[in-house]
Amino acid sequence: MIPEHTSDITVDWLNERLADVPGIGTVVGLEREPLGVGVGILGELSRLKLSYAAGHDGPSTLIAKCQSAFEENIAFAQAMGFYVREINFYNQIAPDIALRVPHCYAADMAPGGIPFVLLLEEIVGARMIDQLAGASRADCTSVVACVSSLHSRFWESEELYALDWLPPMNNDLYKGAAAIQTALWDGFTARWGSRLPRTALDSIERVTGCYGELLDWWADQGNATFTHTDCRADNYLFGGSAGTDVTTVLDFQLSTRHVGVWDIANFMAASVTTANRRAWEHDVVHEYHAALLAKGVSDEYTFERCWREYRYCLLQQAWAITVAADLEPANERGRALLDAMTIRPFQAVEDLRAWENLDELA
Repeated sequence: MIPEHTSDITVDWLNERLADVPGIGTVVGLEREPLGVGVGILGELSRLKLSYAAGHDGPSTLIAKCQSAFEENIAFAQAMGFYVREINFYNQIAPDIALRVPHCYAADMAPGGIPFVLLLEEIVGARMIDQLAGASRADCTSVVACVSSLHSRFWESEELYALDWLPPMNNDLYKGAAAIQTALWDGFTARWGSRLPRTALDSIERVTGCYGELLDWWADQGNATFTHTDCRADNYLFGGSAGTDVTTVLDFQLSTRHVGVWDIANFMAASVTTANRRAWEHDVVHEYHAALLAKGVSDEYTFERCWREYRYCLLQQAWAITVAADLEPANERGRALLDAMTIRPFQAVEDLRAWENLDELA
């Protein structure tokens, strides 16, 4: 049996599922603490507080992740393959990569991806980035180290293309997002138009008319790898029980086969303040490129190529955020976060004239 919700996880189920897992004894007590209530969109999270039989021990807490509590979100995540990607990541990829992720005690799913359950290590006492305040320069270096390790491992490799559950960025469902963006465009411009750079806004409107072709064109350029694709402040934990200088990466539901520097652009454009992005981004992209070459990527991948791809990814990121036109934040902090996640990428497109990539496509 695979639990549909974290509330379906019982002591008996834990003992049956974890019977052969090293480091976990017989569980006799279980308390659940829901996490991220009102925040989680694609999944449901709970902290499981465990107690053990006399003479047995194991982790005092686990993080349980199951499908969303909302049918429409489940249908969307299932159609996009989000649950399938994360379960496969933990079963096939996580045990054998030089990237610190939460230790996985169980990763199960039914055919098609639902229901599913993940039981993960809790990283206790870790620091998280305040996305409004923005990441520090040292945080950027930590993220570069993480993603360059992931990217170099899979860079244009047979192993990458053998992952039949990992979709390329130019898959048909993602191309179909152009129709959704078109439907939301008027609402987006009414809400945000006066607060965004005019030239950047015009360029995003141009993208919609050729979005599918743009994804195909970019896939044809090569340099594909395994990208986290949700490289934002909330998905990085610093220190804590993982180790003083250790960065732990979370949430692989959105992983894709794409150009690696997407993850750097994703982080710099939304999780760093505009002023600091302007000051640091050239050096950060240099740092990322140097890390790739040091970890085995061919020097045929030049910095100039990497920088061009970075600018493209900023354009794609700004385009993607326009589907937030109909979101209503739950509180003032949520509103401020939505502001930052929308305005910052558009300003990055403006600063770097990222629309010039469209001329290459033409």
